[in-house]
Amino acid sequence: MNYLVSLCCVCVTGGAVAVPMPDPADYVGKQIVEIDVPDEVTVNQLLADGLDALACRPSPGVGPWVVDDDGLALLESMGLTASPLIEDLAAYQAGRNAERLAIRGTHGATRGLDSFYDDFRTLPELNSRLDQIISDHSDIATGIMIGTSHEGRQIRGVVLNAGGGSKPAVLFNGCQHAREWISPMSTINIADSLADGYGTDSTITALLDKVEIIVIPVVNPDGFEHTYAAGGYRFWRKNRRDNAGSCEGVDLNRNWDADWNGGESTSTDPCSDIYVGPGPMSEPEVTALGDYCLAHGNILAQIDFHSYSQLILEPRGYTTAPPPDWDELHAVGGSISDAIASVHSVNYTHDNPCNILYCASGTLIDWPYDSYGALSFTIELRPASGDPGGFDPPSSEIRPCAEENFAGVLALIEHVSTSMGIELTAGPPTTVSTDVTTSFPVRIFERSEAPDPATARLLYRGDGGSFDEADLLHLGGESYEATLPTFTCSESPEFYVAVDGVSGGMATYPSSAPSELLIATVASDVAVAFDDNAETDPGWTVSGTASDGHWDRGVPAGGGLRGDPPADADGSGQCWLTDNVEGNSDVDGGATVLTSPAMDIPGDGWTLAYWRWYSNTFGGAPNADVLTVEWSEVGSATWQNLETVGPSGPGTSGGWIRADFDLDASGLLGVDVFQIRVTADDADSGSVIEAGIDGVQVSRIECEDTPCLGDLDGSGEVDVDDILQVLGAFGSNDPVADTNGDGIVDVNDILNVVGAYGPC
Repeated sequence: MNYLVSLCCVCVTGGAVAVPMPDPADYVGKQIVEIDVPDEVTVNQLLADGLDALACRPSPGVGPWVVDDDGLALLESMGLTASPLIEDLAAYQAGRNAERLAIRGTHGATRGLDSFYDDFRTLPELNSRLDQIISDHSDIATGIMIGTSHEGRQIRGVVLNAGGGSKPAVLFNGCQHAREWISPMSTINIADSLADGYGTDSTITALLDKVEIIVIPVVNPDGFEHTYAAGGYRFWRKNRRDNAGSCEGVDLNRNWDADWNGGESTSTDPCSDIYVGPGPMSEPEVTALGDYCLAHGNILAQIDFHSYSQLILEPRGYTTAPPPDWDELHAVGGSISDAIASVHSVNYTHDNPCNILYCASGTLIDWPYDSYGALSFTIELRPASGDPGGFDPPSSEIRPCAEENFAGVLALIEHVSTSMGIELTAGPPTTVSTDVTTSFPVRIFERSEAPDPATARLLYRGDGGSFDEADLLHLGGESYEATLPTFTCSESPEFYVAVDGVSGGMATYPSSAPSELLIATVASDVAVAFDDNAETDPGWTVSGTASDGHWDRGVPAGGGLRGDPPADADGSGQCWLTDNVEGNSDVDGGATVLTSPAMDIPGDGWTLAYWRWYSNTFGGAPNADVLTVEWSEVGSATWQNLETVGPSGPGTSGGWIRADFDLDASGLLGVDVFQIRVTADDADSGSVIEAGIDGVQVSRIECEDTPCLGDLDGSGEVDVDDILQVLGAFGSNDPVADTNGDGIVDVNDILNVVGAYGPC
């Protein structure tokens, strides 16, 4: 494990900058061992005797401790076994120094993402980077100094505000805990990437035009410097308050006035790593950040970055009782998790801290939420829990960690960028008609601003040109209806929904529209070969090895607890669900398999579509399980994969998701009859799996434009020639002139042609 202590300054060969590096001499005689501590009494005895636990909340069980020869003798006298993790810290530290010096010597500390993120940076380097961001992007970037620390160091940051003016704001801060070096690296990258992307990246530009961003990389500058200073301690956690004794420091992330000293992972002992301090908000670093947030008055969301364990913690941190807007918080946490996973396929589990880490009182996850209603989160960065890198991961982890968390940051900013929420409650239409209009429900609701119902509108186009506009029908309250017109087969419909706020704001769906648009396919007919909304059972079968939680068809009964769906997908009422009982216990002891009846494929060009629900983010072993969907030709014993969801990443946090597969492209070209099977597999006994299937359909979109009524000669418009043609056929059964198909050309056909006069 990379658990190191104490630092000195070492000069990079050939460079002009003295780079702080741990001094191997400080580690002579020390090592890191893993101890299996049997009970709380033994934990307290080891701490009282001066052994240093590297867990922030030492508890019974296996964990890393720093020991010297006296510590090893103590362990032996207590009958405890110490398994070496790093036996010679001095030699280990010398090797780590050589690695960092090689990085610095090759790349230096010059401006540019590639070089700056090759190594961990000191406080002066981070502040210099802030200065460079401000200088390079003076049109949108402004430096801030929110206060000073116990030892008089400035707490610095940067504000990004494109165009100036008051905007809803999102705040990102790092390094409340001094030893978590990867935190300020990931945090400052947020400012770097947003500032560099403004004006060059359409998504970032659209977001910064709507939202102000505040980045404070290091909240605890004294503690951070102490991890670098000669005679300091690489794994120092707290600030540097003088407690008038041998134990300095307060845990800043236990000092916030949100259930302060509430007893959840807290201590009143100044020697503890989780010492709460003499009073709530007693520390200058905490009051500086708190006063800044309160004075700002418009911070709607924030993330407090820590390490490590790859988690997204959602309020409240000191209790499992859900806050009033838990649904929104958990949904946003899922969006952040999915965005992170989309970059390097690394999963960050999101949930209440009590469920996936431990409860904690007095933390920054709760103070913004309780004080001014901000959507607040704590992200525990790389590496994963139990990883040997611990608080001291290799420098190679910096860049991927920053990249994936920047994607998560964009997801949060996108959510905040809409002062009013817009939801398409049944999803956007994917098919529109040549013959009839297409209506769909829309929900518009207030976030920071009330919407003006009279301005709710649908903007659409079929030819890539300018948008046409149609008012939404207000059905009362938050409910609206949007209606798309008919389109021709040659058109490519694009559309979005917009609404203005009563205070001058505007929201769109998608949030970055018109840079991002919804699209639909034009159809004159949809041929359906198989259609099952789960209201009846056309012949599905259930099998598998699971001891509990098998697939069952019915109305969702679990109430939305622990990741199960609160309702079906298509609104018909019923769907297929795993363990569909009140107080559901999920799939246990193996796999449950749902196999469809035989489904015909009448030819080529057919599509399989279904709604699926999958959640595996709850329980003691989240993200351990997968959902698989496979197909097989009827009569064959071979099954081919259509999709695998999980064990981590997008689609593992619940929510009905529409899946569509071109059957020809999926390997079924030439297959006449096939089946699918859906398997929810309990791979770990500590996991909670919730799965659902609904609205299974095999269909093919067909498109043939309806002829223009009255255009008898096919010229593209109804004119005098068409009138003359119908007059010439008057009294006959000429099928071309018989516009209404009643078998005779009469006055009604003349009226149809005259009524359609003009361009088609």
